[in-house]
Amino acid sequence: MIFSIWITAISIQVGITILLAIQFFRYKKRTLEDEVSISIVIAAHNELLNLKALIPELLKQTYEKFDVIIALDRCSDGSEEFLDSLDQPKLRVLEITETPIGWDHKKHALTMGIETSTNDWVVLTDADCTPFSTKWLEHLNSRIDLETKIVLGYSPYTSNGSFLQDFIQYEGFITAFNYLSFALLGKPYMGVGRNLGINRSFFMETGGYSEFGSILGGDDDLFIQKNASAHNTRVLIGKESLMTTKPKNNWQDYIHQKTRHLSVGSNYSTVDKVSHLLFNGSLLLSWAPIPLFSWEKVTLIILFYLIVKWIGYRFAHSKMGVGFNYIWLPLVDLMYAIFLPIIAIRSKLVKDIRWKN
Repeated sequence: MIFSIWITAISIQVGITILLAIQFFRYKKRTLEDEVSISIVIAAHNELLNLKALIPELLKQTYEKFDVIIALDRCSDGSEEFLDSLDQPKLRVLEITETPIGWDHKKHALTMGIETSTNDWVVLTDADCTPFSTKWLEHLNSRIDLETKIVLGYSPYTSNGSFLQDFIQYEGFITAFNYLSFALLGKPYMGVGRNLGINRSFFMETGGYSEFGSILGGDDDLFIQKNASAHNTRVLIGKESLMTTKPKNNWQDYIHQKTRHLSVGSNYSTVDKVSHLLFNGSLLLSWAPIPLFSWEKVTLIILFYLIVKWIGYRFAHSKMGVGFNYIWLPLVDLMYAIFLPIIAIRSKLVKDIRWKN
């Protein structure tokens, strides 16, 4: 009985991996269309050091019709003085001193930044990110046609070679592998606010974040849940389209961050909750029963399972632009199977989860 359950779980994981990996065949590069005007919008709370690194990189973009809007959320670290000192015509600074009751700090700051923009599109990212190339906005623009209202990009984590950061990089890759392939399949369910394009008029017409303004996090997930469809959503991948981000340096900060991310999942649609349960449940059951079996009985099956994942992830990696350290695949896949359910439970129990104090 247990062996049959294990084989079923393995089969589900293999099937999901193949199904999602082949979706990347659907992605076709496109030539540059007419340039739309774009505002890069960043909500920042005491991010002076990160802004010093990021702003010069953003201003190097070869795209012509863009500006950068920094929504400074209750900053006290000299961010405003630094940004004002740059005296850049493409840079606009919005100082926010308080958040209205009933609003999450980050969503309010982003909303103010988006409302300030007068351009056709807004592209969201975070202060601790860095564009991989000077052609980031050019590639994003190439995904936009008359039907497009949302562009889902990829924002991989960098790694300093430590196991923690390699694991975070793997976890970020798996998250992107899932949401990008589902979007290519015509079923978008989330994005990441570190590399996300939204038609500004569409954002305003749909009410933006107003329906879930009080919920911590979800400025990306919940907006996509509510508004994305097969017809209005496009995927943006490839090395020059990436917006890289820094992972946490210790387990405590990473667990806090991941708890915040997963706390939004309770607001997903029933269909998306079930699909996540199927993926995470089958992943856990692919590893948990193994100690109960003899190695002679399961070794070839485990190798087959890992080879399928390696091939599927490597193919997706070739399309997405960045992958992870594949040496760790067996260990990080096992850890992810155990880690995710624990953090999901923690996200239900912890009440005081914050973006920034």
